[in-house]
Amino acid sequence: MKILYLFTVDYNKEIRDCQSGKVPTHRLWGYVETARMGHEPFACPTPRYFRKQLSKPIFWRIYQALFAFWKQRDVDCIFAINEASVIPVLALKWLRVLRTPVVIVSTGIMNVRNRSGKRKAMWKALLPCADAIVSLSTMERDATWREFGLREERQHLVNMLVDTNYFTPSGPLGTGDYCLSAGTNEGRDYPTLLKAFPREEKLLIVTDPYNAAIIEKNKAPGQQVEVKQAIPIDQLKRLYENAKAIINPIGEVDFASGHTILLENMSLGRPVIVSMVRGMKDYFQDGVTAIGVIPYDAEDLGRKLRAYLAAPEKFAAIGQQAQEWVRRFSAEEFARKLLVIAARLAGREPVEGEADAKSIGPVGPVGPMKA
Repeated sequence: MKILYLFTVDYNKEIRDCQSGKVPTHRLWGYVETARMGHEPFACPTPRYFRKQLSKPIFWRIYQALFAFWKQRDVDCIFAINEASVIPVLALKWLRVLRTPVVIVSTGIMNVRNRSGKRKAMWKALLPCADAIVSLSTMERDATWREFGLREERQHLVNMLVDTNYFTPSGPLGTGDYCLSAGTNEGRDYPTLLKAFPREEKLLIVTDPYNAAIIEKNKAPGQQVEVKQAIPIDQLKRLYENAKAIINPIGEVDFASGHTILLENMSLGRPVIVSMVRGMKDYFQDGVTAIGVIPYDAEDLGRKLRAYLAAPEKFAAIGQQAQEWVRRFSAEEFARKLLVIAARLAGREPVEGEADAKSIGPVGPVGPMKA
């Protein structure tokens, strides 16, 4: 099949970097793996002219929609990565001038800013024009179609992906003198982490400006906290590997948050300390493949972090089991499930060996931490 990938901005350099192995392929949401499976993914090419103007996201997305319209006779399906990338394309679908099936991989449609006022009105008008909407968690899948008045049968669950080949250990783990937390967006709960974090330990947080401001406001005087931003992925991988502990504090939000950090570290064999929020219930088994903590509970987080730091060898089995568990979230599995959806929409034969793409199969419950 020929698959046109839509991105929020020009991703052609990122595609080249992924193909060369410089960065993990999960940044392209199955693009590289789709090609390896014998299909033909492609993206809107970088324009020869008007590059400065098209560097602005809104103009890029309009240009991308015109490209999709022009290429529709040669395309079996469109994969839109992030709902923001697809707005002009959905407008063409609404006008009935674009016939190509569209699959949206939703990363933030359930964010509160999309669920009120003019934004919600826009999405309620345009989302029904999509042929399939993929959610990254059971929580989002069950809520999205109700929130926006969609047909339930067009809603699919395909969990977040990770490049397990890129995220393999390059040496001994946990040799550094710091604990690490990483992640961006409004879903992070750094205030609880700062409240729980032992004063005698060093904490490194890799995040964005929004969360950096929150950290600066909430850190206690004398607390050993360092914040980094925009770290290249190869450096971030080394930070993961060397950290004494990996902590993934997440708040209760209605959209995907914290999954990439969890999966990258699972792939490395790190026992991650992670909040047991609703959006995480598909992703780990507490006490088996990660160390679950009660959301917003600084006492619980502090107690389990101290237990881990006191005897990390007691939690080694969790890291080992995480490496096995994370295979179900591989970039290959993600691509395969998207291709099944695409094949059905395009009237093609299903991808060989694929189960129902609406389900990832049985996953373990997120329950109390096991002794």
